[in-house]
Amino acid sequence: MILVHIAIRKKKDAKVIAKLLLAQNLIFSASIATKKIFEKNPTTDEIEYRRQTIITGKTKALLFNTINELLRNKYPDNMPMVYAVPIIYMDSEQTQLLRNQTAKV
Repeated sequence: MILVHIAIRKKKDAKVIAKLLLAQNLIFSASIATKKIFEKNPTTDEIEYRRQTIITGKTKALLFNTINELLRNKYPDNMPMVYAVPIIYMDSEQTQLLRNQTAKV
């Protein structure tokens, strides 16, 4: 099990992505949060911030590549950042529910 994180600039796009992944059973659940991201501008060396929307979804680790490919096809010129972190411990009943309600691999 993993938490897949998808970082995108527009909240509207985040909602579209979350609904798409849920409709295709690629994630079990999704949460969407907008945060301030601080970065150093490589040209000016100034610290700048911007808003970024993060989708976090629980899913099976084996579905990561499918999610990544789907997003690469949908956003060929502006691919969102996609990464995952493992879920080490999870309630056994919730784990089974996640397995049953996501795509078979």
